[in-house]
Amino acid sequence: MPELLSAYRFTDLDRLPLLRERLKVRAAELGLVGTVLLAEEGINFSLGGSGQALDAWVVYLAADHGVDDLVSNRVVVGNLPFLRLRVRIRPEIITFDPALKPGQAPTGEALNPADWHALLQRDDVQLVDTRNHYEYEIGSFRGAIDPDIETFTEFRDWALKHLDVDRPVAMFCTGGVRCEKASAWLLANGYEQVFQLEGGILNYLRDIPAEQSHWQGECYVFDDRIAVNHALQPTGRLICAACSRPVEGLESDGMPPVSPQRDCRICGQHFEARRLAGLRERVRQIALARERGESHIGPQAQPEAAQRSREYSS
Repeated sequence: MPELLSAYRFTDLDRLPLLRERLKVRAAELGLVGTVLLAEEGINFSLGGSGQALDAWVVYLAADHGVDDLVSNRVVVGNLPFLRLRVRIRPEIITFDPALKPGQAPTGEALNPADWHALLQRDDVQLVDTRNHYEYEIGSFRGAIDPDIETFTEFRDWALKHLDVDRPVAMFCTGGVRCEKASAWLLANGYEQVFQLEGGILNYLRDIPAEQSHWQGECYVFDDRIAVNHALQPTGRLICAACSRPVEGLESDGMPPVSPQRDCRICGQHFEARRLAGLRERVRQIALARERGESHIGPQAQPEAAQRSREYSS
């Protein structure tokens, strides 16, 4: 069975164009598919392939490039949620604040799932979901605060307005990388007690039995699985073919319900005739691919929106 490895590491990297080509060649040699993001601050990737190939990839990063001690999540999957390999250079491996250096600046106290589970019993902690609102809507920890943000960069202003600087803050995200930056930012702005879930939600779901868990609902993931349950299995949740977000009220093909005036009945977005025709053709192609037993790149998302959404948060 193929496996999926999602990981990040904040560490100083240089000569990024050369590094990109070397990583791309090695990943291709190993038959890996997925996305690798590089920045001067570090690496963030989600790759699928055989277990042996992923082991070799981790060894290669450490031995040839000094990138070790990854914060990672690894799971066996029925089908790989990627169709091809991308290695990209970005200003940040997770967009937030370029001035922050999580590899150098203090970050929050990272708690393993068992210690995090115990922390959730306390009533003096401000439990904060650092993810976007559409992620929170389909699942979160019981009692977690939703900042109701559309992008991660909005978290800074929200935190200053809503979090009590004198009370402990416990934050979490999908795989941990967002909390590295958010916790460093809070500590730099006067917050003294900041905790973060090591390895993120996915690590918690893997280690804590469902019957004991404080997690409720599904966890949105940034690949073609869309969302996973407590057993880390895809739930079959749909995303909108127009905005690439999980929303209720979609048809099985992901096409948003459109009024005769070409307005989405869910969010009100207006579609020009050409754009609407393109969406309908896309969902038709997805349906044809499924009938053939194949995957369609996307899988349902409009290409530009999907790319912005998925490259790459965790």
